[in-house]
Amino acid sequence: MNSRTLVLTHGCSLSNLPLFVAVGEGLFADEGLRVEAPYFDDIGSTAELLATGVADLGTAGFTQPLIDACRPDPPILVAGSGLMGVFVLTRDPVSDAAALAGHPVGTFRADPMEVLLHDVLAAAGLATSDVEIRYFGVLEDAIEAFTAGELAALTLAEPYAGRVRAAGGHVLSDGTDVWGHPFPDTTLVASSRFLREHPDHVRAAIRAMLRAYDLIVADLPAAVRHAQKFFPGYRLDELVDAVGRQPSMVDIRDLTATVYGRWETLRSLGLVPADVDLPLHAVNLDLLNAELAARTTAKENAR
Repeated sequence: MNSRTLVLTHGCSLSNLPLFVAVGEGLFADEGLRVEAPYFDDIGSTAELLATGVADLGTAGFTQPLIDACRPDPPILVAGSGLMGVFVLTRDPVSDAAALAGHPVGTFRADPMEVLLHDVLAAAGLATSDVEIRYFGVLEDAIEAFTAGELAALTLAEPYAGRVRAAGGHVLSDGTDVWGHPFPDTTLVASSRFLREHPDHVRAAIRAMLRAYDLIVADLPAAVRHAQKFFPGYRLDELVDAVGRQPSMVDIRDLTATVYGRWETLRSLGLVPADVDLPLHAVNLDLLNAELAARTTAKENAR
């Protein structure tokens, strides 16, 4: 189906598990797609690969399609990947985010983690300007700063959040308090051009992700083994435990309101133009709907 190798962009959390499993099990190849998924430890890699056109397909934070909606060839959210599993962690036990006023807080620019931090602070009556924001690009740098006592709080996703919690970090928010339960973290995206020119490729990728989800549900430890190379130094049992807090989910048709609901936060953070209306075109689940309908029909015919 595809003569060239597609570079699959992806994030650095376990919400990308369906993509890792689909690559590891050869499910993309089964669907006629030649792909490669490089290792990343830089949070900004996903957005950069999409923006430069190096990657036309992959997984990205659920807010990325909104942030990039005004670009000439923006990423379009076409399916889900993983849910929740993002946290605001503190060094000391804190029950009210207002206690962070004036203190240094680490996060990652233009990532759902930054969006979560904004909304947690806003729920406590604070603006991001009321804390000392420190932006990081590399996860290990942020964790080292937090461990060294340079930060009062840090946003992290699984499995990194789980290890920091085990070392004494405290959960101020797991996102469900401001975004509800469940909410998407990582989603499958395709560039607008790629979706327009190769809808069959995108649908094949969705089909591979759905098949990967089935494998995850059937045997989680076996599925997680495909993710281990993306999380060097993490034991299999650690990753399996972390997936419990950041479960996979490709069918996120019921969660589009949560995606669109972050628009005002993105405006407040200066990540989108203040004078642009909510870009409804940033989400297109037509191919996901079609593939799920085909699955249902196939199951009914098999009875």
